[in-house]
Amino acid sequence: MNTQKVAMFSVRALRRSSRAVLTGLIFPLALAASGTAFAQADYPNRPIRLIVPFAPSGGVDTLARLMGEHLARRLGQPLVIDNRPGAGTTIGSVAVARAAPDGYTLLMASSSFTAATGLYPSLPYRVEKDFAPVALLANSPVVLAVNPKVKAANLAEIIQAANDAPGKFTSATYGNGSAPHLVSELFQQMTGTKFLNVPYKGGGPAVLSTLTGETDLLFPTILPVRAHVASGKLRVLAIGSAKPTPLMPGVPTFKEQGVDLVTGTWFGVVAPAKTPPAIIERLNKEILALAKEPEFMKTLTNEGAEFIGGTPAEFATFMQADQRRWTKIIADRQIKAE
Repeated sequence: MNTQKVAMFSVRALRRSSRAVLTGLIFPLALAASGTAFAQADYPNRPIRLIVPFAPSGGVDTLARLMGEHLARRLGQPLVIDNRPGAGTTIGSVAVARAAPDGYTLLMASSSFTAATGLYPSLPYRVEKDFAPVALLANSPVVLAVNPKVKAANLAEIIQAANDAPGKFTSATYGNGSAPHLVSELFQQMTGTKFLNVPYKGGGPAVLSTLTGETDLLFPTILPVRAHVASGKLRVLAIGSAKPTPLMPGVPTFKEQGVDLVTGTWFGVVAPAKTPPAIIERLNKEILALAKEPEFMKTLTNEGAEFIGGTPAEFATFMQADQRRWTKIIADRQIKAE
């Protein structure tokens, strides 16, 4: 009998001890979970760092500052622009890939972000693995701009002239592996033409070379050439939008002229992988809401860009397709970064 009482007492003690241990384990976990949930619900409660992988004053930097100004008002916290140029945007991208996934470090990504995979095979990160898409903000369509000395009046005529004299036309680029270089190579591949690509150190010198007639043509976005087109110093033969756009009235698309080239420089926001979905959703919601702000949309249009928007999943699909396209053209044309 005494043995039974001792046994029953031991069982009860063991149960109480187990409950105490479980409570000791569960309570801190519950507390941590509630703390994480509170942190997400309270997001943001301090300034957000938006890394721009380009030097100040360029197109990506300009749109980052425009978005940052308006988004800060919606979020109630400043967006601090942190320019990290170099190595084809990879320096800034690495900084974000290695940042804490808490929503307080973001990357202003662009077409160079996806093209870097093909240009730099040994990158210390993977676009699809180390980043969480937030929102595709906007796109600035590419145009084919020519010096007035080029007599071609449309796409068919310049393609014919280029095929009649391969290598005669010189195509200015912002450097090897730059967006205008990749688009030039894609256009040549699609049309069977052959240009002589001339790399410059940046957009300013490349545009200037076409203005002065040092080169014949280039494939920039709208903003760097809009004023020169208005003054008649450059002519635009085609635009890379999916359909005619008021960004450049009266200019036919490549597609309308028989070349299925729809491309441009896109701008979007990505975060480190494993950023909580609630934070991604909040950021996406607020970025998409910018389309309802007339001042923001007017400035965006003046910068030669169209608002895109969409879900994080749609942005992920878009980036995957963009990455495949540029990786292929880089391999096919044996393009090397500077």
